[in-house]
Amino acid sequence: MVEGTDLYTILVAYANKNNSPYINITGFLDYLGKAARKFSGDYPAWQKWSKDTATKFRAEISLLVEGGKCELLPEPGDGQVYLSSYFSEKIRAAYAHADDNVELPFPNEHSLGITLPENQVKHLNSDYDLLSVLAEPGDNDTPILKICFPENFGFAILPFDMFPRQISEIALLKIRNYISRYGNKEYIYHQLAAQLQGKEAHLKDQLEQILIKPMDQYRAIGENRETTSLFWTHLCGLIKNEIKKKNEKLTTDIAVFQSVYIIEVINSYFKSTAAKRREVEAAFRNLESQLAKPPYLYTMDQIVKFSGPGGGPLLGQYTSDELSEWMKRQITESKNNELPALLIIKVKTRDEQQYFLLKEKMMPLCARLLHDGKILIRRAIVKQWSKLISDFETDLAMANDGEFEKLLAKTAEKLCPELMSLLSDPKFFLMYQEMDKKDGITAATRIIHEGKLLPYSSVFLIRRKAMLQEAKFALPFWFSLPIISDLIRFFKNLFKKEKKAVKKPAGDEHVIAEEKDHAGEIRMVAEKLEFDIVPPGYTIDGYLEELADRWSRLLDSQARETLINDVEFLTTKQLRRRLKVDKQFEPTRETLNQMAYDMVTHNTALSSLSARDSLLLFMELYMIKLLLGAK
Repeated sequence: MVEGTDLYTILVAYANKNNSPYINITGFLDYLGKAARKFSGDYPAWQKWSKDTATKFRAEISLLVEGGKCELLPEPGDGQVYLSSYFSEKIRAAYAHADDNVELPFPNEHSLGITLPENQVKHLNSDYDLLSVLAEPGDNDTPILKICFPENFGFAILPFDMFPRQISEIALLKIRNYISRYGNKEYIYHQLAAQLQGKEAHLKDQLEQILIKPMDQYRAIGENRETTSLFWTHLCGLIKNEIKKKNEKLTTDIAVFQSVYIIEVINSYFKSTAAKRREVEAAFRNLESQLAKPPYLYTMDQIVKFSGPGGGPLLGQYTSDELSEWMKRQITESKNNELPALLIIKVKTRDEQQYFLLKEKMMPLCARLLHDGKILIRRAIVKQWSKLISDFETDLAMANDGEFEKLLAKTAEKLCPELMSLLSDPKFFLMYQEMDKKDGITAATRIIHEGKLLPYSSVFLIRRKAMLQEAKFALPFWFSLPIISDLIRFFKNLFKKEKKAVKKPAGDEHVIAEEKDHAGEIRMVAEKLEFDIVPPGYTIDGYLEELADRWSRLLDSQARETLINDVEFLTTKQLRRRLKVDKQFEPTRETLNQMAYDMVTHNTALSSLSARDSLLLFMELYMIKLLLGAK
């Protein structure tokens, strides 16, 4: 009697009885009805098939078709059912009792009495074919593999999902059977001992392990320790040669030859993958050593172009996918609730790119940026203050510590975007805490206290009074003498006279102011406005170009250039008019913004343009550029 009364189990039993996956529906329904009448008396579960057999069959077969367990074929009459997994299950059943069949070769079509459809079989005719399936298992779309062994040692068929682990374990059982028979163990030991001199203890242990725990050897081969790989290379070669020497080959000989062939290929595969893995690991160690070199901050484009010690690109020793996976692990994996080994830093520069930084290099990078930044900031402030003092002007930051802190912050944002991005990143504070807990940070180098950044004057070691003194020292000595400098200022203001502007050819780069002294003041204000408006990493011309790209979106390049020139001409004309009418014009951000707004609002063509904010900022910044050239 068929075990189970579900339709699929009955179909499989019927197919096995007829030794074919093709089941004629008319004949099967007749068989099903007879079986139900025969068994329903003793087995009530069969009663469901005794009435309305065809209707119930149609209802359940559709579910099996949807589940991919079978197919309906259009044939004369009621058609046929094709069991998709028939051959795979039949072959799998042949491997079910591997311990009892260790002396027999692997199953094949002849031994199972079946003929496989070509579209269900992938032929593996060489070592290369076997290695290809191992390397790219996803490329296979057939359920059955057929391994053709060399030297006319037959072939084996097996379900695809049994390769390579299950087939290797069955092969190891057959090898154990061969080694344990007729004193083969001692013979093999003496033969291999001559080839593996100095490794006799390991050789003896390996042979014992095959006899005691043959299934564990697959894992050992997969780990590809050098001694294990060497042992299996020599053992497989020895057994193959011994079998080939025989004039008459028994089924046991064929079985062990097939087995060592499979294990030899598996061992070769794991050996090559281990070598590739070591190569990839070495390449990533080289990549990490590159990341540990100055300037420490690298974009992804730069990382992709890293070279190895020989000068060749590292990308190639590992794939793009392997690089992405490695980067992901380095960025996300952490130990003991600490930051991961690789950090992402966003630098406030023009490109706003992501930079990658090794955690261990964050503090050295910070120290270098602080050292370089201190020099740049001191130089910029001394230059700015020297100019103010020489013009007998002053600035709030010269006398007020709070304003001085603001000036330091603004100057650092402009000149040291990498440093300021680092100091404002929360990861920097976490890293600082980690370093403080592990090694401790000396008071002299401490820039964070109680989770907060120290004032910029302490971070950069720049003192307001010292900077002011340095700015004065950069000028002639009388600027440092209050009496003399006050007298000079007094007489300069007393005898200041208005002078008419000398007319010069009109041009976008120079705006003529009516007083040279006032022109100097305008230039100073324009410089401050430029500093405030132009983002870090930009020049004024570069930022103007970017703004123009935002609001002038005409496809015709000539028309676009004409439009930009018209806007520049209008802006220049309106600024000249303002300077002519208002002799004491003092440009401010609000004044320039209002002028730009008025020009756009009262011009029909400009008011219809998109990206209006960019247009207003363009006109405002263009006026600042003109004021920078005031004479």
